[in-house]
Amino acid sequence: MQLLNICDLEPGKVKDLWLKLVKDLEVQRDNKNRGQVHLELLYCPFGMENGRDNPFASSFSMTSLEKVLKSGANSMEITGNGNEVTQKRREVIVRGVLSVTVISAEDLPVVDLMGKADPFVTLTMKKSEMRNKTRVVNNNLNPVWNQTFDFVVEDGLHDMLIVEVWDHDTFGKDYMGRCILTLTRVILEGEYKDRFQLDEAKSGGLNLHLKWSPQHIYRDS
Repeated sequence: MQLLNICDLEPGKVKDLWLKLVKDLEVQRDNKNRGQVHLELLYCPFGMENGRDNPFASSFSMTSLEKVLKSGANSMEITGNGNEVTQKRREVIVRGVLSVTVISAEDLPVVDLMGKADPFVTLTMKKSEMRNKTRVVNNNLNPVWNQTFDFVVEDGLHDMLIVEVWDHDTFGKDYMGRCILTLTRVILEGEYKDRFQLDEAKSGGLNLHLKWSPQHIYRDS
């Protein structure tokens, strides 16, 4: 078993971690190796968030996507004799184009022995494995890119964007940190700009601008 504090999770952001298993949470005297469990966690809390109203409250005005999901999840089908009415579930596929602008980074960690960095950013869609990368900015821990990349997304509700920062080196590259984003927020809001703290890094933040151009598809199941 293992314990995870909810306060360690950031709302709306995927956290990737390994938890070392123990026999008992109260008595930490067991030194036997009981393995680890690898988790990807996404915390979606109810209630107030960043000063906005609770999006799950009945008084909250639904976005166009939420209206589509709610009205299209189930449809009424009339059988051949015209008398019976049955419900047939419909799956909503959220397809569209995700535009990501990599604006800049701040306070990147030093991974080079010389105390310098030549950072660049890679962007990967997890399901399709589509990949793009920015140019290299030489000798800068606060680089500015302002580069935009478009991704055709076939299933926005179940895909993720993996953004990684690397230090370019003559003989390869050094990993600096990453952030993993679901597409839920950009699908619901249509467009937003935010600063994302780099995971697996002592410091550093990445400024991104995300925009979604939707195309909803229904498929009977």
